[in-house]
Amino acid sequence: MYENDPADLAEIGWEKFVTGIWESIFVGYQTGRGVRTLGRRWSDLLQAGTGCSEELADELVRLEIVQREDRVTLRRRNPLELLDAMDSILADMGEDLAEAEDVRPSERAQLVAGLARLRGFLRESAADAEASQETR
Repeated sequence: MYENDPADLAEIGWEKFVTGIWESIFVGYQTGRGVRTLGRRWSDLLQAGTGCSEELADELVRLEIVQREDRVTLRRRNPLELLDAMDSILADMGEDLAEAEDVRPSERAQLVAGLARLRGFLRESAADAEASQETR
């Protein structure tokens, strides 16, 4: 359920857009949002962050969020632990994506690379934020 059109993404920029969605997922876990809200955000992240279809993003969310109660209730006091848990979800989605039989091999390779780029960007952003907090 990607809620923004490509023009919005182009205007805002990929990095800012992805960061905003990632932050909304983080806040959703911190405030106890429901699985539907979290699922929509995860799906938006996958669609905007990797370019995958809504159907594929929704399937990955179903497999790694909806069907996994431990991931619906990710309540961590330590923000870094929560970020690690969220990154773990992306890693598992990457494994699911790499094994997806209903995706053409060339498209699968492109999506796996897009997910790796997304994870790298999010990890780097988290590290930068942590370093910024330490210097304060």
